[in-house]
Amino acid sequence: MSQETKTTVFVGGIYNWPVTLTKEERYKTKNYPRYNWADIDTTDSKYYDSVIAVFKKYKISCVGQRCGKGFHVWGDLVPFELWMKIWNEIRPFADPLWAPHTLRISKKRINEVWERPIFYDFGTGLKPWMKSLMSFLCKVLRNENSSNIYNAMHQVGLDKYFQVVCYPVELK
Repeated sequence: MSQETKTTVFVGGIYNWPVTLTKEERYKTKNYPRYNWADIDTTDSKYYDSVIAVFKKYKISCVGQRCGKGFHVWGDLVPFELWMKIWNEIRPFADPLWAPHTLRISKKRINEVWERPIFYDFGTGLKPWMKSLMSFLCKVLRNENSSNIYNAMHQVGLDKYFQVVCYPVELK
């Protein structure tokens, strides 16, 4: 039997609730406002276009990016009821098992597909959190972020808008 070599790398991510929301508040009420995000695990652009169309339908500005084995889409903060409505419409095109509560914003592998993010203004405008996120994603693309992921997320101000996290990913 051949033995596979596994490597563990650390990646950065952001959670889909406002940084001002405490853990206790999230547990007290499950109906808090959230950012609508999609993790699309296919390179078929029809899936991406369909998700973007849902954000356009509801006039929710978003940031999209081709990365890894598919796409990520980060939509603006919405009330819980609207979040559910949007999630139910994008579910067929995204990872159907779960609505992302966190999305990875750094590469797993050096040679991973990582394209420049695109801003879609569907009515809510370019928010400061979107500028911060796009700055971080572009710095990842250009290999300009600090090797300390927490510091890199702080330097672009992501921790002003989101709970940021670093977590291990095991690669085969």
